[in-house]
Amino acid sequence: MKSLLYVLGLLVLINFNSFSQDIAGSWKGELRVMGQTIPLVTHFEEVDGEWTGKMDSPNQGAMGIPMKKVLANQLMVSFEMSMGNASYEGVLEGGVIKGSFSQGGMKFPLDFIRVSKEELKESGLKRPQTPVGPFDYDILEVDFENSSDDIELRGTLTKPKGEGKFPAVVLVTGSGPHNRDHEILGHKPFWVMADYLTKNGVIVLRYDERGVGESTGDYSAANIEDLKNDVVSGIGFLKNHPAVDLGKIGVIGHSEGGLISWILGSEGHDLAFLISLAGPVVPIKDLMTKQTEELVRVAGASKVMVKAETNKNRKIYQAVIDSNSDEEWKAALKPIFEASLKEMNVPEGQWSNAINNAQKTYESQLTPSLIYFLKMNPENYIKEIDIPVFAGFGTKDLQVVASQNGNRLIELFENKPGLLSLKVYDDLNHLFQTAKTGSTNEYGSIEESFNEKVLADILKFIKEQ
Repeated sequence: MKSLLYVLGLLVLINFNSFSQDIAGSWKGELRVMGQTIPLVTHFEEVDGEWTGKMDSPNQGAMGIPMKKVLANQLMVSFEMSMGNASYEGVLEGGVIKGSFSQGGMKFPLDFIRVSKEELKESGLKRPQTPVGPFDYDILEVDFENSSDDIELRGTLTKPKGEGKFPAVVLVTGSGPHNRDHEILGHKPFWVMADYLTKNGVIVLRYDERGVGESTGDYSAANIEDLKNDVVSGIGFLKNHPAVDLGKIGVIGHSEGGLISWILGSEGHDLAFLISLAGPVVPIKDLMTKQTEELVRVAGASKVMVKAETNKNRKIYQAVIDSNSDEEWKAALKPIFEASLKEMNVPEGQWSNAINNAQKTYESQLTPSLIYFLKMNPENYIKEIDIPVFAGFGTKDLQVVASQNGNRLIELFENKPGLLSLKVYDDLNHLFQTAKTGSTNEYGSIEESFNEKVLADILKFIKEQ
């Protein structure tokens, strides 16, 4: 889901300033912020007598972040990042850089040790579920057209071998531009899902979203209605495929893709079933307010900060929804920021910079597509669904909270006996990985790409239709 992820912001902002003559190569450290550990790798080289550097945050998929003002002498090391007003200062002692990372007036201890290329390779991300051939099913590269927007969507169809008619599904990704594998932090959950389902007799269509990979179009200009129409084109492609059982076509959507599944189900499209994984159920403004509360809490923030951040975002979301223009909601932000700073007991002399930075951040993130999304209420679509639904949630999901959304979904299906199959999985996060806290910072460090129990339940549901 679209959200203001503070830990990610911290990662992107780190900088190194000065190193001694032997800093060339890679260095590995761990930044501890509000109870979370963020692995970082820096790479330094000397070019024309000047030091340059880049930084990786593997667990968050942020690689090659450029540094500026990398300085080094025989003792001191320092650098700044190219964004985020962050810096680092350290002392080189016996092969270890001991220092601290600074940002926003806060300092965090951060030490680095030198690592070899071999050690980096060995410590690389492990993704054991990513399918490896040979495959006992057919893999076809396909394309189909969204004629209303003049967009060509390209993807992969996996089909069981042999003659006959098979159930078929379209996979629908979550928010943000994704390729056909729904690739994130080295994980390829849609490839894992397609492999599992097709091995067990289900045709699966997955595709690069518009403007991503091999598909044409512009993702940044699309709202959720546009993305839904791309899925409709995929459903049409399946209807014309000779191996597809026309009475057993469905969609599987994750996160925002789960919301798209609700919309499709309310409209018909000759679908036989829907599968929504961590799909929003409650009004989006309520969903994102709860998301703020959970993400800030698990990051280790104080109760005062959790309350202040939650209240701030709640007011911002409501201001956006109530506004009739961009100018109107932008003007409403300043008093909201002021109230939040006051609630956190921030000295008034520090307000000006904090408000200016917050204004820029929110204005850049509140894009037209996010505003469109904020104003949506999934309940309006769910009420119109009259086909079988499988819905899955994880108890460690901090982005689409199981209790908030699952309980409301049960209420919406009270008068539709037999249509809803709902499962809440212990210890699974938003990506359906087995997790400790559910923090977004864990996504990259977990080897599991998609829980097999969930895959088995999805397959069972499809086979029963």
